[in-house]
Amino acid sequence: MPLESTILEEVVAHMRQRKTRIDYLDFACGTGRIISFLEDKVDKATGIDVSQFMLNRAANKGKRARFLCRDITLADAAVEGQYDLITCFRFLKNAESDLRQSAMTQLARRLRDAESRVVVNCHGGNPFSFKIVLVPYHWLKALLSGQGYPKYVTNGRLRKTIHKAGLHIEKSIGYGFISGKLFNLLPLTWALWIERTLCGAPFIQALGANQLFVCKLK
Repeated sequence: MPLESTILEEVVAHMRQRKTRIDYLDFACGTGRIISFLEDKVDKATGIDVSQFMLNRAANKGKRARFLCRDITLADAAVEGQYDLITCFRFLKNAESDLRQSAMTQLARRLRDAESRVVVNCHGGNPFSFKIVLVPYHWLKALLSGQGYPKYVTNGRLRKTIHKAGLHIEKSIGYGFISGKLFNLLPLTWALWIERTLCGAPFIQALGANQLFVCKLK
């Protein structure tokens, strides 16, 4: 996650200019990939997931984070805390529309104040990227095999979900401009240079397979 880690470090550094303390939540933390990276950069770290199995694996990576097994997407879910920074990675793409909306709404409820931020991404879900070439093939393959159709989430749909949750998009970043197969074929330094050059470049952000949004309360 070289690009994601750089983006998250920049968000934390910017928050440190405005806040003396950062309480952090990683929603749907899974095996702890994100929280293990950020926990020593914040003052308090909490990971939440519905899977105790995943949390057990995350706890093995974490040094001082606390982990809670619960479903906060329920309408009557208690708000366990207020946070200055919230991350939600690799959840939105695979979630159904209603679950996606309820999750974003509940995360917005947990932001402490106007200076707090929630960072969410949709990994590999943008059909208007290099994936557009393979969309017909994937749909046909799913139809013939009887499997579920591939899940794609457009930028427009993501933005609508975020705004409906009472959040304002402060920054959007597209990345993942070259496919995984091509990435592995190129020398690593070349592949990373291409991605870092295109990441954040004007006018082409919407073409990244991965979309990341830094949001704040309206």
